[in-house]
Amino acid sequence: MRVCTYIITVDSGLAPNPFWGYCTLAVCTPNHMGVRLVKGDWVIGFLSKSRGNKLLYAMNIDKVVDFNEYYRNKKYFKKRPNLAGTWQERCGDNIYYKNEAGDWAQTKTIYHRGMLEKDTKYPRAFISDKFYYFGESAITIPNQFIDLVPKRQGVKCNHDPSLAASFVNWIEKNNKCGIQGEPIDNVERTKANKKLKNDCFSRCAPSATC
Repeated sequence: MRVCTYIITVDSGLAPNPFWGYCTLAVCTPNHMGVRLVKGDWVIGFLSKSRGNKLLYAMNIDKVVDFNEYYRNKKYFKKRPNLAGTWQERCGDNIYYKNEAGDWAQTKTIYHRGMLEKDTKYPRAFISDKFYYFGESAITIPNQFIDLVPKRQGVKCNHDPSLAASFVNWIEKNNKCGIQGEPIDNVERTKANKKLKNDCFSRCAPSATC
């Protein structure tokens, strides 16, 4: 079991993408660096130092698939961005496929436009059905695990095996699987919530509580 950790500067719901039953990582630092992960490995993302180096998410890898396989597999169609859908649907990270000429192409998306070459250098998507995504409810880790937090950008996988194993054990024993909070930096979510709040107030009497 390998445990790879890295710092996340933007948590938009794209990378990682925790929606629709799977946590997926397709267009982020571990992918760009060509980190070779297999089933059973862990990817763990921490927030930046300015955000307290809190734990944003941890995913136990179940599958590693080629982008084209990811795009064509019906199991992951919900991961394709739907620009007319909800803010969660617009976050889809399943954006690359092979066209008829055998070249990489990008589907319509509001994210990572113009980044095809960088994103497809190592065209692998990491998929997990056992994950802990905290988002805006990111948690502070015990001091005994602070050495797992990278000091700089990039992915760190050469952790002390016993420390990494203890951290995974702590995650599994003390936290609930699945989504525990919404993405911190998703502008679309903020707009949607603001509209919902405004619509609620417009329907209610001045003295009513929505």
